[in-house]
Amino acid sequence: MARVFVSHASADRGLAGELHRWLVGDGHQVYLDQDLRDGIAVGEEWDRRLHERLRWADALVCVVTSAYLVSTWCAAEVAIAASRGVRLLPVQAESGVAHPLLRSIVHADMTRDSVAARAALFEALRRIDAAGGLGWPDGRSPFPGLRPLDVYEHQVLFGRKGEVERLARLLRSPAERVEGRVLLVVGPSGCGKSSLVRAGLLHVMAEEPGWQTLLPILPGADPVAALARELAVTARRSDLGWTVDDIQHQLTQHGLVELADELLLANPGGPGRCLLIVVDQFEELLTQTRHADRARFAELLGPALSGPVQLVATLRSEFLDQLLVDPSLAALPTRTYPLRPLRREALRIVIEGPAQLAGISVDDDLVARLVADTKSGEALPLLAFTLAQLADGVSRGGQLSAVRYNQLGGGSQQIPLAQVVRRSHRSRSGAAPPAGPVSRPPRRRPG
Repeated sequence: MARVFVSHASADRGLAGELHRWLVGDGHQVYLDQDLRDGIAVGEEWDRRLHERLRWADALVCVVTSAYLVSTWCAAEVAIAASRGVRLLPVQAESGVAHPLLRSIVHADMTRDSVAARAALFEALRRIDAAGGLGWPDGRSPFPGLRPLDVYEHQVLFGRKGEVERLARLLRSPAERVEGRVLLVVGPSGCGKSSLVRAGLLHVMAEEPGWQTLLPILPGADPVAALARELAVTARRSDLGWTVDDIQHQLTQHGLVELADELLLANPGGPGRCLLIVVDQFEELLTQTRHADRARFAELLGPALSGPVQLVATLRSEFLDQLLVDPSLAALPTRTYPLRPLRREALRIVIEGPAQLAGISVDDDLVARLVADTKSGEALPLLAFTLAQLADGVSRGGQLSAVRYNQLGGGSQQIPLAQVVRRSHRSRSGAAPPAGPVSRPPRRRPG
């Protein structure tokens, strides 16, 4: 769930404690400076701890009272949080009080209805959590290496803003919805399809009013079971007591349309209108799923795509022809979105952007060497692997080392890395990789 900083004046400790109990009861991680388990420890430097906690936090819950209005520290917390992109969630705890930094933000009003205020907070934090959060805790590496970025790492997706916006527009388009087609993101191995959809598109659509999102599934041998597991996770968050077996039974008896409608109606923030399903590595339907099982998967999804469900999938380009002629998937009309490798001029921001977010410095000479050695976006996995190695053990205030890069061999690691990638490819897909140089990451579900 979400990471929450409770901002309050000293005179309002009782109110803040009540909010703390609410939030912890709803499963969130909560920081409150008076709480001995998760607040300030004896001897800690308040200023340093404040900045660290505000980097950590997804949301700042502000207990708005007369005392809050005159507190210099509270004003500082709001200003710092706003500058870092932390979501501000004001709670009206005293009638007639308006903080100048929070006037434009809708408040949850405890003075009128504490139950409704708690429900409003719950929904706001649920959406923040579904979109991957907004904080970046110290100690988390901004460079995940060969695995794709996930939704909780959306802050370190750089160089793909235009593609994310175009995909989001396609999903929102009424004309596209009428067609009832799978939005298929197609591109060569290692170009960043999974990261684009997981950390880019899914983050944006999770915050879209009326949309409910599932975490991405990998089809594997049984794509219907994979879908049922993610539907069960979402159902639990909506206080529906559905088990995976219940969902499997409903899918068999009534199909996906009815189940999706029930899930959207149970949305804690009010009835939704669209359920977004993401299938990563769609080619697994062809390489790991039996004909009958992928036909059943397609038959479940087909009718739902003309109703409450939207489906986005990623596919390696070498499987596109096979997908289009496979008779078991004929029930799934597709709209392809080609994704090209990242432009060379975007490689610099791929290095500098995540490092800056994590408070890690990189000197210009090292950036220039990394860009030169990577050469193009086709070798993005090699760059990702190298950056993960350079950042290993480097914390906030540290620096990526040119010495360490030299120890890794500069740009000479391509041959051993290609061997690692080939072994990983065989273990996952059971198929031999394309001949020639390999520069793609192994596709693994993040732990």
